Amino acid sequence: MIKRKFYLEKIVKLIDTEDIKVITGVRRCGKTVLLKQIIDELENRGIASENIIYMSFESSKYKNIRNDDDLDEFIFSKTNNLNGKIYLLFDEIQKVKNWEVSLNSYRVDLECDIYITGSNSQLLSGELATLISGRYISINMLPFSFKELIQYYDEMHEKIDEIKLFEQYLSYGGFPGLLNYENEEKEKYLYDLYSTIVLNDILYKNKVKDLDLLERLMEFMISNIGKLFSANSISKYIKNENRKTTPHTIINYMDYARNAFIFYQIKRENIKQKRKLLISDKYYLVDSGFYFIFNGSTQRNWSQLLENIVFLELIRQGYSITIGKIQDLEVDFVCRKANQIKYIQVSQSILDENTRKREFKSLEKISDSYPKYVISMDSFDFSANGIIHLNIIDFLKSENF
Repeated sequence: MIKRKFYLEKIVKLIDTEDIKVITGVRRCGKTVLLKQIIDELENRGIASENIIYMSFESSKYKNIRNDDDLDEFIFSKTNNLNGKIYLLFDEIQKVKNWEVSLNSYRVDLECDIYITGSNSQLLSGELATLISGRYISINMLPFSFKELIQYYDEMHEKIDEIKLFEQYLSYGGFPGLLNYENEEKEKYLYDLYSTIVLNDILYKNKVKDLDLLERLMEFMISNIGKLFSANSISKYIKNENRKTTPHTIINYMDYARNAFIFYQIKRENIKQKRKLLISDKYYLVDSGFYFIFNGSTQRNWSQLLENIVFLELIRQGYSITIGKIQDLEVDFVCRKANQIKYIQVSQSILDENTRKREFKSLEKISDSYPKYVISMDSFDFSANGIIHLNIIDFLKSENF
């Protein structure tokens, strides 16, 4: 079992706090493994195994628990004769109808510490937020980062070539399950996982009627990560293929895909005027492996993939992100955390002088003194005029950017 130290360390600090710990993230990113590692931590602290109740609602073992009454009956029967604090760990709890009501009652009626996972961002909307407002802490989980992959091979005592490992990460992404397969099997794993998410977490969950339209939209969005588009522009594009749709339908389908954590939507801002721009956004993938499904090695846009990987590392490190506009130029990422602001450009290579001038020009237009970076695959340092140039592998390996 691969330890997810980055997330486990966050959770361990929250053990025995009153807040419900909510772990969200795309299917198969490692949420179940993280719950089991929390159980290991509890047992290492001397918690009796009978005081730890773990339930996975994707297991047939709990197929008869379909609503809050079923869940309450099971939990109270298990806890009636127990002494001391009870630890409740519920995996994919959104499958239980009215689960929010049960969790709220456990907080009142039991001495307990609660952990839940879910593969849909709507887990924290609606009734849960109302019932336990201010009483939960949410942790969004991602597939492996490049740094986690390095740590994995270190723990396996396997020698690795970091450049080759990065090339694999760039192509196949970081879903933990990939470690069980050779390269030729990885594409099938990714396609099967992608299909499962589209069918179970988008189509069935939201009662989508037009699978063909959904699949075409997903393919378009995946192939156009990091590019500006809107529901209107996609609707026109699809209509040109002689398919019927409306911007409203496209917006709904895009929301469903975001709720399943396949995409992150990023707004734009005017840097000089410090205001959000309402027209056209960018979307980034939860993992670059899904890009591989629709764009083979001959069709891949490496700059798109690099930008996506940098984006994922930034949100992993806790930054909120917008796309910057300065005059008629664009800054790939405006990153904020606490009182920090950082500006970032991403390029495959800036060896070419014209490319280098273009990437630096946007940052040079920004008049404030916050740090500015260009990240590329180049090993030579092109830092100049107060703008810091970083090699992407060094950036991905950094503990705190």
